[in-house]
Amino acid sequence: MRSLYHVVVRSTLAVIVLIPMWLAYAIPFFREKKLGAKIPDEVWDRKHRKHARRFYRLAVRMRGGLIKVGQILSTRVDLVPLGWTQELAGLQDEVDPMPWPQILSHLQETYGRHPDELFEHLEHEAHAAASFGQVHRGRTKDGVDVALKIKYPDVEMKLGIDMFFFGWGVKLFNVFIPRVSLKPIFEEVRRALTTELDYEQEARFTRIVHENFEGREGVVIPAVIDELTTKSVICTTWFEGVKITKPSLLERDDLDRDELLKRLLSTWIQMMYVDGVFQSDPHPGNLLVRIEDGAPLLCVVDFGQVKILTQEFHQKLVSSVMAFAMGNEDMFVGTLVNLGLFPESEKEKFAPLVAALMKRLREQGAGTGQDLDFMKVRDMVLSTLDEMRGVVIPQELVLYGRTFALLAGVTRAIAPKANPLAVAKPLLTQALLAGGPPKDPGRIAAAAS
Repeated sequence: MRSLYHVVVRSTLAVIVLIPMWLAYAIPFFREKKLGAKIPDEVWDRKHRKHARRFYRLAVRMRGGLIKVGQILSTRVDLVPLGWTQELAGLQDEVDPMPWPQILSHLQETYGRHPDELFEHLEHEAHAAASFGQVHRGRTKDGVDVALKIKYPDVEMKLGIDMFFFGWGVKLFNVFIPRVSLKPIFEEVRRALTTELDYEQEARFTRIVHENFEGREGVVIPAVIDELTTKSVICTTWFEGVKITKPSLLERDDLDRDELLKRLLSTWIQMMYVDGVFQSDPHPGNLLVRIEDGAPLLCVVDFGQVKILTQEFHQKLVSSVMAFAMGNEDMFVGTLVNLGLFPESEKEKFAPLVAALMKRLREQGAGTGQDLDFMKVRDMVLSTLDEMRGVVIPQELVLYGRTFALLAGVTRAIAPKANPLAVAKPLLTQALLAGGPPKDPGRIAAAAS
């Protein structure tokens, strides 16, 4: 009965929003294509923003997969209008938690016995809640403080409904941009959300990254408690800290912001350029900090979105950065072809746009990192992508760019006067001298499969 209720309610809400939205685009699109009407860009922009806000409200109301869909859409600047990406950029995966009685019943079913038999204590109030699950603090019978990330019992069913309507929505809206196929974005969303629901895989990745950082000063990756981890629950050691951007932390006189920035950047440089396994969702909620012995201690949590960076892809990225740093336009365009941004046949067509972007970026200081304004750089790149009709950014680059965008946002919050590129440069040089990620990612993939 509960499943039927969710099917009816979610289906009704989706239809009420998506069908009028499609008609709002179909009518002016028909006028332009068939009747020769000219609709100003500012009119289209207002329309994009209006309906992006409607989708935003729908996602917040329905929770589940639509919040994740909106977050992913906000990163696809190559396929989605700028008005949409900007309006959806603030969509946060924070929702009201499920009541404790339902969580308790789910835990009892998952463990096959009452949680009181396994834990000395479990807090009934959730410490954090998101679209797919919530976190509760507890203590094991042997006195270990733990965090329980508990998947909602009906989340797979809700996601199935969301993906059904999203799949049809992709087909309906693809008629407005026939130059590219939106099917890859649907597959990307489905793959990403299915991965995030795989708690067994997340636990394996958490173990891998924990081992990679074990014994490293200043950084903590929680350890998985195997005997209390299931398909629906990930149990890890508890870290006592606060969100990295919390004012009560940033206003402390004993916080060394520059050291915190260094530890944050060095953590991702090691994950990406040394270990080849990195958490691709470094938003503030996944970064916890406490002051210990006068220094900031950083903890990274939530490995539901992890990317394996192969040495081959790593080398292509390094070649692209080197070409840009040297100001070699032909070489830089060639590296973009190697990265799969556009085919060799389109090289001459896009070369002038790439050259113009390079010039503007270097004038902004992107080549040296001096006085670099990340927002201006972002706007320049988005503007160029908008002109490069038909370009579809490979998923690896999307995740890579999203990771750096999130890190840039965190660095601005914790150390607004610092130059993150200047801090990262020696750390990155050291990592590159170490040889980059493993040549064969098979070991990592096998360990996580």
